[in-house]
Amino acid sequence: MTNDGDRRNLITTSREIRKVRRQTISAIFNQLQGFSAHEEFSDLVQEAKEKYGITRIGVFDVDMIIWDFKNAMPIALLEVKNRHQLQESDGYAIFDEPQYTFLEDLGNYLGVPVFYVVKTRVKWLVWKVERGLAVRRKLADGRKIVLLPLDKAERYNHGEMVHRFLKRLMER
Repeated sequence: MTNDGDRRNLITTSREIRKVRRQTISAIFNQLQGFSAHEEFSDLVQEAKEKYGITRIGVFDVDMIIWDFKNAMPIALLEVKNRHQLQESDGYAIFDEPQYTFLEDLGNYLGVPVFYVVKTRVKWLVWKVERGLAVRRKLADGRKIVLLPLDKAERYNHGEMVHRFLKRLMER
């Protein structure tokens, strides 16, 4: 049971509601513009590759870098996905092979661990990108994929991500 004071604290003015709506719309618009710029730049790189016959170049991004400011070096690289991006087949998660190979090579080059991190409805799945884990396949349409065994994924709930996985990474 609430008293009048509790109910008054829950009520916001129309002005405050409009401000929150504007901020939300602005944040969504900024994200969409960022996606648009990303896609446009990728198209420009592709156009340059085709125009000048350059085939050895690929364009990739890294979703997150955990950075150690004291030692001025990366601690870990993360490729973060959500459950809608996760495709599964016969006990495996399916990912893009060129991206996996890039992350594998980059991690080896930098000497930094790389992880695929997937947020499902109820848990986080984490794979360390390393040689020998992925099963590589070429599909009939020419696309290349990697299969990561679901039983090799570390599983964490919210608290375990903070107190086990991330704490362990940041204490390195």
